[in-house]
Amino acid sequence: MKLENSGKWLTRAKSVIPSASQTYSKSYKYYCEGAAPAFLESGEGSTVRDVDGNEYVDFVLALGAIILGYRHPQVDQAIRNQLDRGISFSQPHRLEVELAEKLIDMVPCAEMVRFVKNGSDATTAAIRLARAYTGRDLVACCGYHGFHDWYIGSTSNHRGVPDVVRSLTKTFKYNDIASLEQLYDQYPGHIGAVIMEPIALDYPENDFLGRIRDLTHQKGSVLIFDEVLSGFRLCLGGAHQYFNVSPDLCTFGKALANGMPLSAVVGRKDIMELIDRETFISMTFGGETLSLAASLATLAVLERKGTYPHLWRLGETWLWETRELIGKKGLTPIMKIIGPAPHSGVAFSNVGSITATDWLSLYQQELVSRGILTLGINNYCLAHTMEDVQKYIRAMDKALDVLVQAWEKGSVEPLMRGKRIEPIFKRN
Repeated sequence: MKLENSGKWLTRAKSVIPSASQTYSKSYKYYCEGAAPAFLESGEGSTVRDVDGNEYVDFVLALGAIILGYRHPQVDQAIRNQLDRGISFSQPHRLEVELAEKLIDMVPCAEMVRFVKNGSDATTAAIRLARAYTGRDLVACCGYHGFHDWYIGSTSNHRGVPDVVRSLTKTFKYNDIASLEQLYDQYPGHIGAVIMEPIALDYPENDFLGRIRDLTHQKGSVLIFDEVLSGFRLCLGGAHQYFNVSPDLCTFGKALANGMPLSAVVGRKDIMELIDRETFISMTFGGETLSLAASLATLAVLERKGTYPHLWRLGETWLWETRELIGKKGLTPIMKIIGPAPHSGVAFSNVGSITATDWLSLYQQELVSRGILTLGINNYCLAHTMEDVQKYIRAMDKALDVLVQAWEKGSVEPLMRGKRIEPIFKRN
């Protein structure tokens, strides 16, 4: 696999762009530098092509933003049609109303809608609304919620965030209701918002989501489900529809517009109406029409019969066959399957002198060299086929043999052709 052009573009990028990418998780640090592409050129359906012409079946899908596939004809045509009419205007466009009405019809908790651009915008808007509604400043959070100060200050990447801001966000653990109860005991009457991913890589256990909802309402807090990642991936109405637990506010992004920049905060009317009363949530490009048109087209495709059974079937096939391979090769002590079928993958453990990051680096290197693009956790799109999954399984079979060799050697070093990955984001 030739990567000469990737290397050249990476050298240029490093001199002008921090981390050589606008998005941490897309940067060369999340791939094995020298053994994986650093820049992609184009995509079609379920495949992408890098700047050297190498092709890969893509299971990253723009960090989950692609739900239908690259260059989906219905979405692309909707964008072209709207482009002929204009992109941004001096007053609202009817597409804002049409998409808001569509989301209210689809999403159980949605009574009103505010469009923004990134997932971080949506979660920050939800936090501001919750604080305005409750008159309380403290936030309890669980999961990843973007780069804005209120959240990122609670992580190890908090440099630049004032301590006074950091002190306003407290963290609790998923599937551990006691960890949230402890925060309520520690800060009685001060927690205005509880924000969490309803599902990430663990399923809720023992009615965890229902108990969270009941506890937050008992304590007078606003419950926010961050569905920037899970929204439209498990089912049409979001993970909270799938688990039948409705929050007060919910945020969506990523798959909302099949790769176009759009996110939304939706929820109870009495809370959302605060935007009209001194709670400022507004941006120039919230009503940008190409993304709105793309979203309407995306949702129309997702509404078709058979869409979600297809996504689940692909993921379940991968889960079943990968689990079989891991057991067959005796690798259960170092790796396990995690996540729901449409957003699932593997997690590694530290074993001896080999760290989980070492394992993931070698795993990714071997899959990329066999035409599979992954970060370890897979997303599926409508364009993926069962043959794509079988190609992944065949590549996995070979990749796991290399992991067995590393285990026998007690090191991944002799088998690495590129550099180890260097995850930038670390959570406390």
